[in-house]
Amino acid sequence: MDYLLVMLATVAVIFGGKAFWDWKKNRTPQLDLDELEEERAEYLQENFEKAVADFKFIEDARKKITDRELSAQISKMQKVAQNLISNLEKHPERIPLAYKFIDYYQDRAVKIIQQYQDLEATGLSTNRVQDLKDKMKLMLSSLDAAYEDQFEHVINDQMISADAELTVMEQQLDAEGIKRNPVEVGQRDEYDNVRIDTDLLDRPLGGVDTNLRNLPVSPTARRGQPQSPQNLSRVRYTSNQRREVVPGFPENKRPEIIQRKLIQSALAIFFGSLGAHKFYQGKTFQGVLYILFFWTTLPTWISFVEGIRYLFMPIEDFYFQYIDNDKDRNRR
Repeated sequence: MDYLLVMLATVAVIFGGKAFWDWKKNRTPQLDLDELEEERAEYLQENFEKAVADFKFIEDARKKITDRELSAQISKMQKVAQNLISNLEKHPERIPLAYKFIDYYQDRAVKIIQQYQDLEATGLSTNRVQDLKDKMKLMLSSLDAAYEDQFEHVINDQMISADAELTVMEQQLDAEGIKRNPVEVGQRDEYDNVRIDTDLLDRPLGGVDTNLRNLPVSPTARRGQPQSPQNLSRVRYTSNQRREVVPGFPENKRPEIIQRKLIQSALAIFFGSLGAHKFYQGKTFQGVLYILFFWTTLPTWISFVEGIRYLFMPIEDFYFQYIDNDKDRNRR
């Protein structure tokens, strides 16, 4: 009876979590305009709804595009747009600052994608059609930088305020005679500890490679903004300590990875005693071991714990541990 209750609770968590994710992903942003004048509130609401509608159109179109390179580029562009729209939702007063993003860049992106879809529907593959499609792809590839410029323009006041606060703090420290000596990444402090940075968490703990010039840098970082974990490439060390740079988390494949994560978790919880989750991962030998020791009930408890672990593991960690590593083994 207790085992049945645990199974039911696990199923509820799996489907409840998926339902919450779907709701959060498809939720329509809403502005809080209660304190604004009616005429201004209508203007902000109208522009915000246009931004959201264009964003959703581009997202729906991206899912139908068969060109993987173009789909990946649009996904990158959409990530910036999503963050910008989320910022506007929290700060409606900034919507007028984003007029160029709403009325020009994103509006043009919609028209270009529509035209690209129309060309695709013709089925023509002449040189002229292909050249035009290439021009459209090239134009869309430059829009993520335009989006970033607009996002920076929208939060300009916030950046100025933060910079002013830092300047005041620097002056206060200087007035009190407190030295500000920056420590370079990889150097040792007075306690003989190596200074590390969040970008270097994938490095071995035995030491930090101070040669950072060969690390991949995203366009965002080149503009002086911090990189997000999704955009970072990972650094892996092979058995002979040779450094390899591997791609970061594929944000455009997040739904597929979540689906695999849920399937793997369910197989471990309900059929783990027979090694179903190991066979699903392609680990045939381990799956056979689970079957051989089925009568001891030990595989049942081990697989149940593994299933719970898969379920609550961060999606990025699951990808790098169970999907990216599988690709590495296949390449070897």
